[in-house]
Amino acid sequence: MTNNSMAIRFSKYISLFKIAALAKYATVLIGFWGAYWSAQFFLASNAYYSVKNNVEQWQREPNEVSVEKANAALAKIDTSIRYFSENSLYFQMRGQVYEWLAYTGSDNSNQYLNDAISSYQQSILLRPYWAASWVGLASSKWKLNEVDDEFYHYLATAQEVGPQDAVLHSFISEFGLSMYEARSIHYVNVKPILTKHLDLGLQNPLSRQRIVQSITDKALETTACRWLKSSQYSVRKQIPGCITYNK
Repeated sequence: MTNNSMAIRFSKYISLFKIAALAKYATVLIGFWGAYWSAQFFLASNAYYSVKNNVEQWQREPNEVSVEKANAALAKIDTSIRYFSENSLYFQMRGQVYEWLAYTGSDNSNQYLNDAISSYQQSILLRPYWAASWVGLASSKWKLNEVDDEFYHYLATAQEVGPQDAVLHSFISEFGLSMYEARSIHYVNVKPILTKHLDLGLQNPLSRQRIVQSITDKALETTACRWLKSSQYSVRKQIPGCITYNK
């Protein structure tokens, strides 16, 4: 074997060694990156679900919310957003937390509601066809006493992108019942769709409890029963006192 051929073979060995070393290095880097991403995902998801549990509890028991609890939830969801700033779900949840901060009666209630609107808008930029964020915008506008053309635009868009969404059924039912109770002119605007969403919402287990609670809180059982006289038995029986039996 000539010196030249030996040099060529040695050069090939060196090249193969370099390739193997680079492949091993790349594998290690990918492994580290995977572990780093997994850790971020775990922290973000853990924070999100903790806040989600808080919000669901406050929806069932509004008296349980406080400024301290809501601020703690806000810090957690901000952690999720810090790790994954393009997750529309996290921004939608932050909007809900801001609404609960406003609910606590803080002097900054209007600012919190405007912060909620900003969060919902960011969520919509990332996921335009998500009814929950459009409902969130309408909800915040209502709480700001800004039931205007913009409010109805948000509500109409929510109906367009998520006509079967439980959040939409709950919101339209609560808004419509409140407007009826207050004898507000806005009841005329929501009346054409109120019965439909009461019916659909009482069928849906994800919205049923909130709607029944809204009906009973306003003592509108008889009224709701009358509105839903053409609904199925399974729907009407959800309203306390709507179904009676002759003895």
